Amino acid sequence: MKEYKVIIFDLDGTISDSGVGITKCVQYALKKLNIIEEDLEKLKHFVGPPLKDELIKTYGCSEEQAKQGVEFYRERYTPIGIYETSLYEKVEQLLISLKEKGKIIALATSNIFLINSSASCRL
Repeated sequence: MKEYKVIIFDLDGTISDSGVGITKCVQYALKKLNIIEEDLEKLKHFVGPPLKDELIKTYGCSEEQAKQGVEFYRERYTPIGIYETSLYEKVEQLLISLKEKGKIIALATSNIFLINSSASCRL
């Protein structure tokens, strides 16, 4: 079996359960766009893909409306939504184990790509 030095994980839905925060922030943004969606389950498809694209595809928003929707989303996400995220069970142990084995761990999202190769990285 091949040994890998760098391991890249998708953040949302793989490392972290960010569904609650993301769907509530989408719901907030939609409400500010005069679109009411009470059922958070119907907003789960927003976890992962770029928000702007999903607003255009799902609700037929114009480019400008979608950009405004992203701004509304961030209004709630920054002070509240980010804290509605948790790690999946045993993820912390997995990351510590990989780090102890000298692996380089990278996290990817649709918005940013982060790499931290520091041995003193705190989880």
